[in-house]
Amino acid sequence: MNGKEIKKAVDITARAGTMLLRSGSDITRVEDTVKHMMTSFGVTKYDIFTITNGIFISASADDAPEGMGDYTRICEIPRNSSNLGKVDMINTLSRDIEAGLCDMDGAEKRLDEIEKAKPYKPIINLAAAAVASGAFSFLFGGSYTDTLLAAVIGFSYYYIFILLDRTKLSKLLTNAICGCILALLTIGFTKIIPGVNMNMAIIGAIMPLIPGVSFVNAIRDIAAGDYISGAIRMIDAIVVAAGIAVGVGATIAVFTQFGII
Repeated sequence: MNGKEIKKAVDITARAGTMLLRSGSDITRVEDTVKHMMTSFGVTKYDIFTITNGIFISASADDAPEGMGDYTRICEIPRNSSNLGKVDMINTLSRDIEAGLCDMDGAEKRLDEIEKAKPYKPIINLAAAAVASGAFSFLFGGSYTDTLLAAVIGFSYYYIFILLDRTKLSKLLTNAICGCILALLTIGFTKIIPGVNMNMAIIGAIMPLIPGVSFVNAIRDIAAGDYISGAIRMIDAIVVAAGIAVGVGATIAVFTQFGII
């Protein structure tokens, strides 16, 4: 491969890897996808290093002298979220490339389409938050009233979460505010509706905020030997959980102190 083809292959694979990281993929999946794509494009001399918020790819032509003719891409990923739909689409693209069904030009077009894919509408996210909140409340032993209340609260505070997420506030502050709003709504409803178990409503409503994907990916990265990335993801999950705990716990403590609950 000549230098121009090497550059194009690195640019495509770096873009795919960046999109995977931004969508919440684990490090092993990112590196395996990039390796399969590079090999399928005919690149044999390459190196890749990935952490949670960055990807580094270097490649050179087979006939290039050692240390000469290298092309390197460094991509920073300052913020990521979970979008398993994009992860699946990029995995499918990688398999198509490996099977010879897609060349570099086709891969660029497919990546454009994936990048432009519209996210779920806010109303769908809100409905999912409501269903998840109610389901978890019922799963943990809540009554039908607790389940319905958890669904209403999950729908309500998750709207605030979507708005705050667009402001690019820190995860700690965003989740602390949402935890506070969640607790306020629960306390308010329990004063209006008799027979509601506040604990069951909070347990159910809090679940959409829990960083389950980050925590699982942290365990997977650590198990695969990617200790730096695993530690970063674990800290990220702990920060989110701490924000939720501070918001909910502080609100309940204040209301308890004044004898309201």
